Order: sequence, then structure tokens, then C-alpha cells
Amino acid sequence: KRTGISNLDDNSQAEIIDLPGIYSLYPRTLDEKIVAEILADKNNRHYPDAVVLVADATNLKNCLLLLTQLIDLKLPTMLALNMMDLAAQSGQSIDIQELAVSLDVPVVMINARSGQGVAELKASLKEKIKPSKKTIFLLDNEIRKVVTNIKDRFHLATDYEAYQFLQQTENLVFLTDEERRYIREEAKANQFFPHKYQGAETVMRYGFIQDLLNKVILKTSDPEWKI
Repeated sequence: KRTGISNLDDNSQAEIIDLPGIYSLYPRTLDEKIVAEILADKNNRHYPDAVVLVADATNLKNCLLLLTQLIDLKLPTMLALNMMDLAAQSGQSIDIQELAVSLDVPVVMINARSGQGVAELKASLKEKIKPSKKTIFLLDNEIRKVVTNIKDRFHLATDYEAYQFLQQTENLVFLTDEERRYIREEAKANQFFPHKYQGAETVMRYGFIQDLLNKVILKTSDPEWKI
């Protein structure tokens, strides 16, 4: 990760923490584990006040998987759509307003190469970003008890935080050995199998994402975003 200071205007600054690029909270590399560790640990000094997810507008489907997970964590999140010019060149346009309403998150368009939209992004960051009120992933009844047990034991704010503790027991380095042992015992006692439920979660999320894309992807391009 890299950190730096950005002047939002003459009177306010923000510390920007640039985390490794990922498409999901489930890590496959060491770099990706850093993201899961930070976003799951509210005591981490890098835990963010808000998240800006910079998404490739030409590959929106894959980028939205992570966004739906951030929404379920109730992290205040903004979506910044980058490379809108390339999406427009391919004849694709995105209904930004519908996307923002459907996800209940602020959405801004940017072009990182030209700087277009960056001023609007900074202006949005000055406002207090609120967590989305949407819930994307609904727990199966058969795992609700174990999720509730973990949520109560660790005083977590959301079901999805507790679900991540069950899914990523070994990856979350801030957990003590005793805490890991407790989670493993709870998972075993309640027949929670991480890979089984992770697969079901991914299928459900992509179903939601495809329905969303069917609503927000338009055929005509917006000439404002041509090179």
C-alpha cells in the first residue's frame, strides 16, 4: 500500500491510502491479503473513513463484485468510473444515475489520464459519505446462528463482517490464536464450510450484478467522454 496527502480544497486535506488492486475481498496473493486485513479490522490505523473504488468502466462486471462486498460491510463507499472514454469508444454508455440509485452509493466519472472528473471526485469527498442502505448478500438460514454467534462474540456491526471472520479465519492476522480457535470450533459445531458458502455467495452476487448491468448499460455512447 502507498499513502499520500491530497488537498481537497484550500481548507481541507485527505490522507489517501492506495491499496493493491483487487476484484474481491477473498485474497489469492499476499498483496490482496493486505486489503482484507485492513477492511476487516476497525482498529487498524489504515482503516478508512471512506472508500473510493476506482473501477474500469470497460470491465464493470468484475469491478462490481468487490463493490457489493463493501456495501455489505457497510463501509462508506464511492464508485469512481475510470476510462469512460474507452467505454464510449466501444459504443457503451452507462446510466450513472440509475447505477447510483440502485446501489445507493455516490458515482462519479473520471479520466485518470486527462484529469477529467477529478475535481468532482474531490468535491464529493468533502461531503460525508454514508454507507449504502442496500443489503446485497442474504445469509442462508442454516448459517444464521453461527454468524450471529461470531457477531456477538467480537462485537461486530454487521452480519457480513462476522461472515468474513468465518470465511477468512486464517487470513486475518489481527486475530489471536484463541480467537481463531473459537471461530474454528463454532464453524465445526455449526457445519460451516467456507468454500461451500463462498461459492454460493459469488454466484448470488454475479446474479445481482448481471441484473443491474441489464438496467444501466446503454447502447449509445456519450460524446463528452470521447478522446
